[in-house]
Amino acid sequence: MSCRPSRVQGARPRRCTHARYPMKKQLQITVDSLSRRGFMTRSAAVAGAAVATSGVHAAGSDTLRIAMVGCGDRGTRDAVVFLQSVKGVELYAMADMFQDRIDSSLAELRKSAPDKVNVPKERMFLGFDGYKKALALGEVDIVMYLTPPGFRPEHVAETVKAGKHMFLEKPGAVDAVGIRALLAAAEEADKKRLSIVVGTQQRYAPQYLDLIDLIWNGRIGDIRVLKAHWICDMVDWHFHPRRPEWSDMEWQIRCWPFFTWLSGDHLVEQLCHNIDVCNWVAKAVPVACTGLGGRQCRTGPEHGHIYDHFAVEYRYGNGLTMIALAAQMYGVTGDVCNRIEGTKGVAYVTRGGAHIEGERPWRYQGNPSSGEGEMYNALAESIREGKPINECPRLAQATMTAIAGRMSTYTGRAVQYDWALKESKEDLRPAKYELGPLPVAPVAMPGKTPLV
Repeated sequence: MSCRPSRVQGARPRRCTHARYPMKKQLQITVDSLSRRGFMTRSAAVAGAAVATSGVHAAGSDTLRIAMVGCGDRGTRDAVVFLQSVKGVELYAMADMFQDRIDSSLAELRKSAPDKVNVPKERMFLGFDGYKKALALGEVDIVMYLTPPGFRPEHVAETVKAGKHMFLEKPGAVDAVGIRALLAAAEEADKKRLSIVVGTQQRYAPQYLDLIDLIWNGRIGDIRVLKAHWICDMVDWHFHPRRPEWSDMEWQIRCWPFFTWLSGDHLVEQLCHNIDVCNWVAKAVPVACTGLGGRQCRTGPEHGHIYDHFAVEYRYGNGLTMIALAAQMYGVTGDVCNRIEGTKGVAYVTRGGAHIEGERPWRYQGNPSSGEGEMYNALAESIREGKPINECPRLAQATMTAIAGRMSTYTGRAVQYDWALKESKEDLRPAKYELGPLPVAPVAMPGKTPLV
């Protein structure tokens, strides 16, 4: 499937249906570890100290029990795919801020995977600390974190302390302070030999693996430009009209994509997927970026304070450039893809397929995949075989790349990746977590919003 937008002027804009595929490693990853042949061996190659923890599932044991934290629509979709794709797993506990979310999620899960759901009332937990009650269950082997990413670093740190394996939805944080906490927790996870698999599932999709091997082997010549696009009409994704009984905090959590402290803005929450693919192809992270963006479609306070479009140029130390485009606006031509331009051809890839145009054309002939089923099976296999995977560093890199782009766009300043990762003091967390007043931060204004 070509991911190029229609060039016919006046054509009716396509809805970006492939943006609605399941949604929604670098600290130094070698070429061999990311090749298609090396992929299966890489997934079991993270070394760690042999530290026994009570929460680690015994290799060779049968049923893996899952605690699901975050029970919204997208999280429920993740859990359904996990339960349907992996043998010998059971949903054992659920946690969310709100009972209605657990109830609706549980109804869907019982319909979709009735033999794999075992969640009585006493294993449903509510509130900001509900996940800690799930962590206290000795029977739980895996915790799925499907919450807004603003909570992710704290959740990961607590789960490592509890000695549980994890699946983490992307992104991994919303600011540099959170990324540093995430990386620290990842180091501790290695010491405890815990598996952490992350929701950058395109790394598991066969069409991506095949195409990237071809690119690395010179099929399109020398790489010149990497492109990451997530342009779609998802203006009201997770939007809920505010009810009078909702506090500021409840409203923001229920409408989490529209608040940067919860989502990171859609450049971070959504385009993170395709930014990760560019880093994967480049075998590096960018050294600097410059971004532009704004709010033209979602301008009212009911849509929080996030932007609805971004354009960011990233520069890598090896001379490559990435162009990252993101939009959630009515009427746009849908374009959700990666495009890699070389001296001898251009490669295109989406979750629906992959192909190359140029001197040596090629088209993926297999069955394309979102990569999710493969991803969840890799997690279960790593636990059962006692060969941990820790993908948290690559999640941190992809997320930090996106965060740096947002920082540049919001402030109008060029941003150095290394400075942002190590020195930025931006911390978007609220002063306290409680269901009460929480003023909405002003919309960022380039030239006025400070770079911190």
